[in-house]
Amino acid sequence: MKRTTLEYSKTKIDRAGDLLKNKSGAEDDRTKALDILSSWRANHALPLDIFATVLRQRSQKISAHAVVAQRLKRTPSILLKLSNHKTMRLSAMQDIGGLRAILDTTENVYKLLEVYKRSKSKHSLFSLDDYVETPKKDGYRSIHLIYKLAKTPNLFLEIQLRSQLQHIWATGVEVFGTLKNSSFKSGQGSGKWLDFFSLLSSVFAIKENKSPLKSHEGILKFDLISQVQNKIQELQVIENLSVYTAVYKTISKNTAKGRKGHYSLILLNSRENTISLETYSANQFEAAAQAYLHLEIKHFEDKQINIVLVNTGDIKKLELSYPNYFMDTKTLVQNLSLIVMGKFL
Repeated sequence: MKRTTLEYSKTKIDRAGDLLKNKSGAEDDRTKALDILSSWRANHALPLDIFATVLRQRSQKISAHAVVAQRLKRTPSILLKLSNHKTMRLSAMQDIGGLRAILDTTENVYKLLEVYKRSKSKHSLFSLDDYVETPKKDGYRSIHLIYKLAKTPNLFLEIQLRSQLQHIWATGVEVFGTLKNSSFKSGQGSGKWLDFFSLLSSVFAIKENKSPLKSHEGILKFDLISQVQNKIQELQVIENLSVYTAVYKTISKNTAKGRKGHYSLILLNSRENTISLETYSANQFEAAAQAYLHLEIKHFEDKQINIVLVNTGDIKKLELSYPNYFMDTKTLVQNLSLIVMGKFL
C-alpha cells in the first residue's frame, strides 16, 4: 500500500468534525465534511498496517492461537465520541486507527504488554490504560496502548490487548446494542441490560482470577453467579440471542482472490437482517476507502445500518475478530449456558 497524502489542513479537518457532530450545514456541506473525514481516516491506514505486522509477530510468539485485527473507526462512532467529549478535536482523536490482539488468557495479555513496555520505538507511547486491573464501571476490560507517531502529520494509533473472555463480553455488549438499537457500550439503554453486563463482567473476571467490579466487591462469587443466572432468565438472554441472531443471513458480494492481506467492507443491515461482505486485496485500499465513504454517505442517517472497514490479515479469522458484525454469539451462548448450569466456575 502506498502512503496517502494529507489533503486537508487540521483546521479543515476539525471544522468537518464539528459540522458533522452538530448536524449543521446543507447536504452538500455534509457530503464535503464526510469526504474530509474519510480522507483524514485514510491517512491512518498505512501506519496501521505496519503496526499490525509487528503486533501479529509479537502476539503469535506468545500464543499460536492469538488473533490480530485492525479497523478504521466508523463515522457514527467518531461522531458519538466527539459529542461525548465536547473539547475533543477530530484531528487529535486517538483511536481512528485501531488494532486488537485477542489472546487465550489474561496472563498472555500481560506478557504481550511487557513486550511493548520493553520495546524501543521511534514512536512514543502516549498513554497506557489498564482496564483489566481497573475495569470501566460498565464492566469493560481490556488494555489500551496509545502511540503517537513520529512522522508528520502526528497521528495516533490505539492497540487493544484482551483475553478471549474479555472479547466475548465486549462482543455481547455490541450485539445486544445492535439488537436493541442502543449504544450499551456508551452506557445508553435499558438499566436491566446494563446491570446484566456488569454482573457478567465480574463473573468473567473471577474466572480469570481477577477482582470483580468495585460495585460487586464483598459479594460472594456464588451470589454473583446466582444474580447472573436470575438476569439470564429474567431477560431471556439466551433465547433472545438464539432467535434474533439466527435470522441474519450473510451475503457475500465480491471476494478478492487469495486470503491474505484483505480489507473487508462489512455492512450489517438490522432492518433486513442481512450482512454483506466485500473484500479488497492489499493494493486496493483506495477503492475500499472510497466504497466505505460512499456507503457512509448513503446511509448517514440510518441507525439500522452499520458499516466498517477491517483487516485481519487472514480472511478466515474475520469472524473470530469481529463476531459482532456477523451477529455471531455462539461462544457467548456456550458460556452463558455453563453459568445457568452452574458449571462455569
